[in-house]
Amino acid sequence: MKSIYAIFCIYLVACTTESTKIDPQVEALNDILNDLRDPKCPMGNHIDSIIPIEYGYPSEEMFADSDSGKIVLGGCELAEDNHYCLKHEISFP
Repeated sequence: MKSIYAIFCIYLVACTTESTKIDPQVEALNDILNDLRDPKCPMGNHIDSIIPIEYGYPSEEMFADSDSGKIVLGGCELAEDNHYCLKHEISFP
């Protein structure tokens, strides 16, 4: 669902680039887009030490990335959590 918001936000920002005044709704959608680019930890509101959670049957490459700390394996069943904070050891959407 967030990807739909991101596409919508890009469209709105592109449409308003000629205007000097930006609508508050466009600013809110731009904030959503920024959160998609740089997810923030809900505990400390930081963007460092955040890694993605990958779902599905893991390949050898996914096992290697998991062992090196680049991703977290989320299992075969999808969940709403897409990110993991290494500092606080929590997962979040």
